[in-house]
Amino acid sequence: MAAGDIGLRGLEGLNCTDLERFVGIEGYYTVSPGIGGIVKERPEDFIVWEVLDGGLDSRLMWELGPLPHEPSRYSLWILRKRNKDMLGSLAAISRAIGMRLRRVEICGIKDRRATTYQFIALPTEAVPQTTRTIVAGPVEARHVGYVNELKTEDLVENRFEVMVRHVSRDPQGLSRFREEVQSDGVPNYFGPQRFGSLRPITHLVGRHIVAGEFREAVETFLFLHTDFEPEPVKMARQLAAEQSSPDQLLSILPRSLVYERTVARHLAERRGDYLGALRRLPLRLRRLFVEAYSSYIFNRALSLSLKDGARLNEPLVGDLAVRLDMYQRPYGRVIPVDTWNIEEVARRVARGEAAISLPHVGYLVWLPRGPRGDALRAVLEEEGVTTSSFRIRAAPELSTRGSPRPILLRPRELQLSVQGEGLVRLSFSLPPSGYATSLLRELMKRRCGLAYAGVKHCYA
Repeated sequence: MAAGDIGLRGLEGLNCTDLERFVGIEGYYTVSPGIGGIVKERPEDFIVWEVLDGGLDSRLMWELGPLPHEPSRYSLWILRKRNKDMLGSLAAISRAIGMRLRRVEICGIKDRRATTYQFIALPTEAVPQTTRTIVAGPVEARHVGYVNELKTEDLVENRFEVMVRHVSRDPQGLSRFREEVQSDGVPNYFGPQRFGSLRPITHLVGRHIVAGEFREAVETFLFLHTDFEPEPVKMARQLAAEQSSPDQLLSILPRSLVYERTVARHLAERRGDYLGALRRLPLRLRRLFVEAYSSYIFNRALSLSLKDGARLNEPLVGDLAVRLDMYQRPYGRVIPVDTWNIEEVARRVARGEAAISLPHVGYLVWLPRGPRGDALRAVLEEEGVTTSSFRIRAAPELSTRGSPRPILLRPRELQLSVQGEGLVRLSFSLPPSGYATSLLRELMKRRCGLAYAGVKHCYA
């Protein structure tokens, strides 16, 4: 099933084996046999924590406690959450101290079905100096110091400890897989959680926003459902979609759907104001919709380019290369690859100093030429958008400039070991923009997309 051919009831026919393709991911890059299995069956099976520039390790600091710092503009905290979404966790912390959500600074968004440790910054004056711990249900934050600000650029890497359970095939080839990944890397896809693991609709909402179709964006957000959602939620969305009156939505949508109810409440107060309803959502969430659509375009273009047998570490004339720092983070201007510099670019790519890139599309990006550029243009043409489409005049706060994204992901410090019958443990580090699922899908090679979301669903 393609993501472009759906109506409000279209996701009912989405099979578990369609989930990856629905968000633009197709095929495998490595040749090592898959081991099968399931990840995230338990939140403690997937642990991720942040490391900031200077070596500040969020998991280690959670255990060791605060560093000696003079008070500054922001107080630095470590947020630990277990099996809870990121925005909901931040909202819970904000409510606990009586502060607006938008005043919380973060480096990145972490998985829901996981145990995560990440840095957040709160305005120093918003929290009493004697407060050292904030608890809000399954979410807890501990004070560890002070900073002048907390920026996305401060995050140098995410570290992971992952347990794969119910491994169904002989895992004795782990060393071969490790060698293959360290040599050739894996495709740097945006993972399924970017789009919603059980209900992949964020890119669909974003598509409508980019097109200026705000009513369709709201209806997609409220009503579109899959067979993988909890039955009460699925039934509520179905029933809500059949209502013509916004007044009825609040009585139908369960209280667990906090953001959906926020949108419905605005529509009940101001009928037909769909853009206003979207603007009742946190800005981070609204931007995520548009960025998810750009991520979908990237995934499709990368999948299409790999079908021709192109290697991730072999530059082609017309490509755009980007310099990498020691943590594989891109920096500086893109480098157009031509006949004069292709050999030098290839050497830099081989040394890990540069990578071939495709744009995470926005209104200011350069488009590559050559085969990879052709793949991207084919996707853009099929979607009916251009780079300028991402300058959203009706909602300028959602416009996105875009950025180059390396097409190759090479984990650092990758370790794999058999832990017992049907158990394989991994530990590794990824750059801030990397998704662990990109590595895990190459290891497991499960056709059932739910296997990467902790759901024991089928044997595909």
